[in-house]
Amino acid sequence: MKKISLFIFIFLSSLLSAQIVDEYPFEDIYELCGDETIELNTPVGLYDVYWKELPFNVDKNPLIHTTGTLTIDRNSIWADVGVISWEATDGINYYYDEIQISYLDFPIAQVDIENYSGTRVTMCVDDEDITLNATTQNSSDTYEWFLNGITTGITSSEITVLNTDFNLNDENYYYVEVTNTCGTEISDEVSVIINECNCDFKIPNVFTPDGDGSNDLFPEANNSERTSETNINCNATKYRLRVYDRIGRTVYKSDEYNKPWNGKRRKSNVDCKEGVYFYRLEFILNEFTNQDSIKVKSGSVSIFRED
Repeated sequence: MKKISLFIFIFLSSLLSAQIVDEYPFEDIYELCGDETIELNTPVGLYDVYWKELPFNVDKNPLIHTTGTLTIDRNSIWADVGVISWEATDGINYYYDEIQISYLDFPIAQVDIENYSGTRVTMCVDDEDITLNATTQNSSDTYEWFLNGITTGITSSEITVLNTDFNLNDENYYYVEVTNTCGTEISDEVSVIINECNCDFKIPNVFTPDGDGSNDLFPEANNSERTSETNINCNATKYRLRVYDRIGRTVYKSDEYNKPWNGKRRKSNVDCKEGVYFYRLEFILNEFTNQDSIKVKSGSVSIFRED
């Protein structure tokens, strides 16, 4: 049964380097990280010791080493050898082993926003999707993407932001963890602001204020109050409303935001007659995005009442 390798860590020039020391019987495969060195030692008392490059061919003058210790790093002449064999004898028994050594870089975690420079992008939710790419140096690297500090469950080397659980009309922070045998590295965050850029305030031209719970208000009271800390959307429109009859008299005026008309006169609270009325709306589509300017819309609306 193979034994566990002994790791000896040495600090030099404030950088962490390591040497792996192992003795026969050897592991089948060793992985060296960065500038790590491996020292392989054969049992004491053996002779006719040979370390050889495989496949062995005398005519091609392969690498041969004849001492009981072989030291290798990624800069040694053995670094490009696919398979290394070792053999020796104590005069009675014959010993043989084959090993492979692979070289890995420590993981690098960096996120690039495809087709953009910098680390902060603003986009519209109906724009073409944006791809975030994680840099890689090793084919064995694995990935885990995070959004606003929570794992996305995405483990590929790239993600598209519109396929994540992003916050709309808000800043979203993405980063990636890259892991391999040598360790784990966490990238810096990149920011993607995803806005609704084509909000519209749709105003009906008729309503039926008969108290049946359907279409009783003008406009419909679906614009809940929002704050800058919430996930807002196009329903965050703020408005003030004024309604006139046919001869220009004011029948309703909202002094506060988002107070719809219930079809009654503002002072007497008497139902207005069926017919056509005229309105003037001052509204802000979305004060938390770039659609924060005051707009004005005027038009007509008809009241119908069921008998």
